[in-house]
Amino acid sequence: MKQIFIFIASALLLLQPSHAFPRTKRNTEAVLALFQNSSSEEVDPKVQLVVTTLNDIVQISKWVLEKGSVVVNNAVKELEALPVQDELLRANITRMSKIGTESAQFKPEEDGQSILKLLDYMVSFTEMMANYENMPDDSKQKAILKTALENNGYNKLEKDYEEKGVQLAKDFDQEFGKYVSGLTPAEKVDEAKLLKWYDDYKAETDENKKFDKFGDFFDQIS
Repeated sequence: MKQIFIFIASALLLLQPSHAFPRTKRNTEAVLALFQNSSSEEVDPKVQLVVTTLNDIVQISKWVLEKGSVVVNNAVKELEALPVQDELLRANITRMSKIGTESAQFKPEEDGQSILKLLDYMVSFTEMMANYENMPDDSKQKAILKTALENNGYNKLEKDYEEKGVQLAKDFDQEFGKYVSGLTPAEKVDEAKLLKWYDDYKAETDENKKFDKFGDFFDQIS
């Protein structure tokens, strides 16, 4: 699951103005404007690719915050009931409680600012869970968190999230293929940078590096 968290978070980070470089910030504003104003009317194929990809990420983000906040908040209740809590455990409980509560309370709208807020919460959530996944398997801290999380549905959340992440990658490949198939030879020359990125992305066999490369998509569309 660790790779799936990185896969989603890396794309989200590039869409977050607080984490993005100036050029990417401008891209973010443009992408969100396209997403917000898109309709069933015929649009530029490149715009459609961007909007479709962002929409898929937004839908996964909504699902994760809805389902994940329940798992985390219930795990927090179990952890808070432990009679012995060291400083590190208390810090983890506090972080989980804050992120879980904020995620549960957030009700996204369809405007650009609400989408940015959604992505902001999603990044916080995925970073928190990625930190958990990256803890040494033999550490006492991970064992305690693992018990509380798994007692409250983490395994199902993990399985469902992985399936959604894999499906996102498949859908992206399909949509990108449609986009490329509609390009003229001259347009392929103009889009050489993006096509080179996609070739590198598809050729990458290391899962971690592949997921990292996916996160560069929104930076490559300019």
